[in-house]
Amino acid sequence: MLRIGAILALVCVALFGLGSWLGTITHSSSRPGPVHTPDNSDYYMQGATVYQLSPRGALAYRMTVAQTLHFADDSARLSDIHVHYVKGTKTYWNLHADKGRVPAGERDLYLYGGVIIHHPRENGNVVKVTTSHAWVRPRINRVESDAHATAIEPGQKVTGDGMRINLDTNKLNLLNNVHVTYTP
Repeated sequence: MLRIGAILALVCVALFGLGSWLGTITHSSSRPGPVHTPDNSDYYMQGATVYQLSPRGALAYRMTVAQTLHFADDSARLSDIHVHYVKGTKTYWNLHADKGRVPAGERDLYLYGGVIIHHPRENGNVVKVTTSHAWVRPRINRVESDAHATAIEPGQKVTGDGMRINLDTNKLNLLNNVHVTYTP
């Protein structure tokens, strides 16, 4: 009986040693190769969320992006951008764009590839603004575009060339060639 226990213990030790040795062979031969970042970026992020807080610690905005590529000149390219902006507003502003970029040395975000903005008003109506591109300027709480823009809310459609949203005052202004259509 003692002999069987000793043999079993010896077999267990031998199997454990063999397993450990095989594990080192498997791991040493499957070392990952060099990592290459997309488009020669110096780093990138997938599925990132950025939270910006006010000086009092309240949420100013939350931005989610599917992918961010950062480059050595401190510029960045982003894809599938969603910004939920709440600073200084009684409601919120939601911005979405397929693509975006931050130029070297800047902190402003250029959105393009179709920009869609939703803003619920205090009366319950939701304004939907569309334009081809826009600048988000977080330091001055503005969204600006020189492109044609359309703003639709129940009962009216406003189109114009150029747009400015003041996020501090909750005001949307279309700048040139403005046309308003009212519907009952």
